[in-house]
Amino acid sequence: MQFRVESFETVTSTNDLIKRAIEEGQPEGLAVRGLRQTAGYGRQGRAWESPIGGMYQSFLLRPEVPPTQLPTLSLLVGLAVRRAIANLVPELDGRVQVKWPNDIVVAEAPASLDEAASAAGEGFACGEGPSPLCDAAPGGDSRPRHPFHKLCGISTEMHARALCVGVGVNVARPADASSAPAGKNIPVYLDELGFCEGPVEDRIRAVADALCNQLAIVYPLWCEQGFELFQAEFDACSALSGRFVRMEDLSGNVLAAGTVTRVASDGRLVLRTPEGMEVFASSGEAHIR
Repeated sequence: MQFRVESFETVTSTNDLIKRAIEEGQPEGLAVRGLRQTAGYGRQGRAWESPIGGMYQSFLLRPEVPPTQLPTLSLLVGLAVRRAIANLVPELDGRVQVKWPNDIVVAEAPASLDEAASAAGEGFACGEGPSPLCDAAPGGDSRPRHPFHKLCGISTEMHARALCVGVGVNVARPADASSAPAGKNIPVYLDELGFCEGPVEDRIRAVADALCNQLAIVYPLWCEQGFELFQAEFDACSALSGRFVRMEDLSGNVLAAGTVTRVASDGRLVLRTPEGMEVFASSGEAHIR
């Protein structure tokens, strides 16, 4: 499979253009990119303005698979993103993780700034200061604030019997950080992790190309063989594996709670309760205790 790429300087959102292409009856395989989005949006309709610095790319897919397989597509795309980042920045391979159901995160930095500098390639943000993954404590000590920070978000929408898959990767911190997407997740950017050589537009294009290449590999296999082929890979790089989480709906109601053991072949997150029972979560946001 090879994607047909259309690139734009500014768009309302790359998802908008894919939906229009779906309505026009275009075949699957279209990838739309924009350096800027004036009305970008992600999961649950959260909207923002997307300045230059992120990789904004959406895909038109028409998978001929059983409906029960569709919920695993966002997990598959997450794996494709993780593979792409690990190929571009090999030293991050062990720290870039998939977070069910549709995020890519970077694990916390090492305990000291010296160790973190070594892990990020002898320096932070191209020499622009300490990593955002840590708080600098008095005396030069640095302690992680969170177990991981968000690098990428994925949205998957059914539209006119086709799928619009949007992917946003934080490549470079925007010059105007106040215009970047805000929310409860603390972002991290690839340029703060060692991927900072060359013009930002070239780095964005490299990430977009790498994602297209990886998705072109895994998507046909997923269509033919389902998600079972990728379960072990997902569990091996899952940010939630072994963690006790509460699954909550948008109102904060607890849907399930337990220690994450694996992801099921149908895409549900499998938790083990303190009583030893297995429960399956198909929706909600995972909050780590």
